[in-house]
Amino acid sequence: MLILCVLTSNSRDAGHRPVYVPDSKSPTSPIPATLPVFVSYINCVLHRALLERLSRWGNEYIDPNDFSEPRDRRGNKLGVSVYRAYSAQFNVLKKASEGGDGQVQLALTVDLRAKVVRTKSLLEILANGRNPSTYKPSPQEIETAKREWIGEVVIYKHDRKCYSVTDLLFDHSSSTLPVEGLGMYHSEYFQRKNTPLEYPNAKPMVAVLGRRNTTIYFPAELVTGNELERGVKEQLPQIASYQPRDRHDAIDRIRSFLVPGAQTSRGAGGLLPALGVQISNERISAKAKVLPLPMMQAAGVPVPKNKKENWAPVLNGADFKVNPGQANTLNAVVIYHERLAKGATQVFSRIRDFVNKYNATYRLSQEPVRMVRAGDRENHWEQVEKTFSDPSLSTQNIFVLDFTKPRGALDTAYPVVKQMLTKHGYISQFVNFNTYAHDAPKDQRRSHIILQGVARQILQKAGVRLWWVNIPRELPTPAVFVGVDVFHAPRVYDPIAKKRTAKASCAAIIVQVYRNASSEKATVELYSETYAREAGKEYDLRDALKTTISTALKELKCDPRSCIVWRDGIGESAFTSDAPDEIQGITEGLNSTPAGEVPLAYVVCQKRIDTKFFIKGISGHKDGDFAAPSGTLVEDIQGLTNHTFYINGRAPPYSTAKPVRFIVIRKDDELKQVSLPLLTWDMCHDYPNWTGPIKVPSVCQMAHKLAELAGNMVDCGRNINNKALKNKVHFL
Repeated sequence: MLILCVLTSNSRDAGHRPVYVPDSKSPTSPIPATLPVFVSYINCVLHRALLERLSRWGNEYIDPNDFSEPRDRRGNKLGVSVYRAYSAQFNVLKKASEGGDGQVQLALTVDLRAKVVRTKSLLEILANGRNPSTYKPSPQEIETAKREWIGEVVIYKHDRKCYSVTDLLFDHSSSTLPVEGLGMYHSEYFQRKNTPLEYPNAKPMVAVLGRRNTTIYFPAELVTGNELERGVKEQLPQIASYQPRDRHDAIDRIRSFLVPGAQTSRGAGGLLPALGVQISNERISAKAKVLPLPMMQAAGVPVPKNKKENWAPVLNGADFKVNPGQANTLNAVVIYHERLAKGATQVFSRIRDFVNKYNATYRLSQEPVRMVRAGDRENHWEQVEKTFSDPSLSTQNIFVLDFTKPRGALDTAYPVVKQMLTKHGYISQFVNFNTYAHDAPKDQRRSHIILQGVARQILQKAGVRLWWVNIPRELPTPAVFVGVDVFHAPRVYDPIAKKRTAKASCAAIIVQVYRNASSEKATVELYSETYAREAGKEYDLRDALKTTISTALKELKCDPRSCIVWRDGIGESAFTSDAPDEIQGITEGLNSTPAGEVPLAYVVCQKRIDTKFFIKGISGHKDGDFAAPSGTLVEDIQGLTNHTFYINGRAPPYSTAKPVRFIVIRKDDELKQVSLPLLTWDMCHDYPNWTGPIKVPSVCQMAHKLAELAGNMVDCGRNINNKALKNKVHFL
C-alpha cells in the first residue's frame, strides 16, 4: 500500500528505522507488516490529531464551547447541557465491483452523538432550594444523602471526568478541610487552579476515588450527578438526537481538522498530513435496496405493510380463541410497595383483563393468590423471601407481579428479587410506578397503553407467541437459531475493599427452535443458559456453547437440519482465532443428536460502528438531507476476507439510524440457497418485547437481555433454574 511506503519514508527522514529481526535468510529481515497493526497505528494517529482540536470525553471528542441548554415546553431550562460528541475511525474495506474483487480503500467513518451532563450541582440537590452556604441538614437528611450517593458516580464539572463517591463529609467545607501535603485549604487550592468557589463555606465535601485508589476531595458545588432525572430521560429523543444533515456535516467538520489548509488556526496541518495520509473529499457511494416486511401473523391476522414500524395496534385486537377452561392459569402473586396500598388491587385487575382478553393459552388468575406488602431495599426482598418460604403457598404456575416505587432513579431491589425468583424457576413482571403512576393516572389513555404493553410481556414471558414471522423456505427445518452475547458490568466502588472493583462478566446463550418455515405455534420453543466468567473475558466459549446446545436439543426434543448463529461482540482480531474455536464447540453440540452433521452458518453482529448511510440524488435536496430508511440492505461495501452486509434495523424520525454490520465467518454449502441478509432481517421482527423491527435478530437481542439481567445479579446468574424456565422468555 502506498500509505505504508510513505510512513516508512517519513520515519527514515526523521532518523528512525523500522524494527528488524534476524532469520535464516537475512540477519536484518524486517518484521512483516500486518493490516491489523497498520489500522491500529493509523487510528492512534487519528485520535492524537483530534486531540489537537478537541477535548476527549470517554471515547468521544467534544468542543467544550459547543453545547446547548435545552428547555421544556414552558421555556424552563431542563438543568442539563448537551454537547456534540464526535467519534472517528479508519477502516480498511473494499467496494464490490462487477469486474473483480473491488478496490481496497482506507475509509474514515465519523459519527456524531450527544453527551448530556447535568448542570445542577450536588450541592444544589442537597440544599433543595435552601441557601447552600447556611443550610443545615438534619441527621435524617445526612443519612439519606449518604445512602443515596455513596457508591454512585459523579462528574467533575471542569474536566468532565467520572469519579465514584466514597463518602460525604458533612463536618467539613472547602474552607476547613486542608489539602494533604500542600499546607493550604481546599478553597485556596481551587482558587489557585482558577476555579474560585461560590460557596467556600458550604458542606459537605465529597470524597471520591482517585488514581491508585487514593482519596481526593471536591466541593459539592463542583460535581454533578451522572444519573439524569426521569423527566430529562423522557425527553432524550428530542434533545439528544441529531438529524441526518447534522451527522452529514459532522463528517466535514472532522475532515477539516485533518486536511492541510482547511483550518485557519495556528498549526492546523495536523499529524495525519505530516505522516503522508491525505483525506479525500469523496464520499463512499454504494448501491442499496430496501428489504420488504416479512410475512407476519398475529393470531391469524396478517400484519399490513402500513404497520411495519409498529404493529401494536394489530395485536390489541388479537384473539387466540382458546377456551378459558382449556387455558393454563397463571397464579398471580402481587408484591406491592407500601405507598401503593390503595391502588394495587385495582391495577392488578386492569392488567388481568388486558391479559385475559387475548384468550391465549395462558391467562391470569381472577384474583391474586397472595398480596404481599413490601418496602424499600431489604424490606422488599425480605418480604419476597418470606412469601416463598411459606409452605402453605402453592408453587404451581406461579407468576409474580411486582409493583415497585423506588425512592431513587434505580431500583436496587430489582436484581436481588430477580435472582430469588429465577433460582426457583418463577417468571415475573415488574411495574415501576415511578415511570407512571397507574394508581392515580393523570392521563388514563397513557396508562392504558403502558399496561397493554405489560399484558403482552406477561403472555410472552409465559411463552405465548403473540405474533410469528415466516422464515425463508430454502432454510432446512427444523432449524436452530442461536444467539450469543457477553455482558461486562462496569467497575463499581466497593465500600468494604475501598476501591473500584470489577464484577464478573456474564455470557448468555439462547437456543430457539423453528419447526417449519411458517411456524405458527402457539408457544415458543426456547432454552437458555448463562455463564459467570472472569471480569472482561469475552471469548473462550467453546465448552459453554457445546454444553448449552447439546442440552437444549435434548430438552426441546429436536433433531435439527440447520443451525444459524448470531454472535454479538466479536472484533476482527478474533475472526481467525476465537471464532473458529466457538464454531467447533457449536458443531460438537449439534452433532450430539442422531441427525448427523448439521449445516451451520456463523454470523458476527457489530453494532458499535461509526458507519451511517445517507440518501443521495433526491431532486431538490442536498445529499445527506435524508437517512436510509428501515430495512436498508448494503452489500456493496465488503471486508477484505469475509462476506459483509449492513442492515438498518430501525429508522426513528427524530434521529439518524445506525446500521449493524454483519460478517459471515462460516456458511456451509448446504445453506448456499439461503439468503442470510433476508433471514437476518426477518428475525429482526421476531423480538417479543418490541412491536417493530430491531437492530439485530431476536435471539441475539434476547441473549443481550439475559446476559445483562444475570450479570447484574449478585451471583451473576449462577443459580438460574434453566430447565424450569425452558420455553419461558423470563428475561424480557
